[in-house]
Amino acid sequence: MTIMTKTTFCEPCRALRSIEDWHETRDEILSIVLGPCGHVVRRTARLEWSVPSRARLRLVRRASDHEQVAMS
Repeated sequence: MTIMTKTTFCEPCRALRSIEDWHETRDEILSIVLGPCGHVVRRTARLEWSVPSRARLRLVRRASDHEQVAMS
């Protein structure tokens, strides 16, 4: 069984560190606590989608104001 650890780059340590904890703060900023060094990295929590320039897009109306939406 393989256990995967989430990691990210710690700029002060110049090394990959494990993600100990994270939470969203004001203005869509994600605070990530790294271990074992304890440094805190701040990143944007907003999702950004890459849309090809030739993509055919169209707007779709919502069915109703009370439509159920799955949240994660």
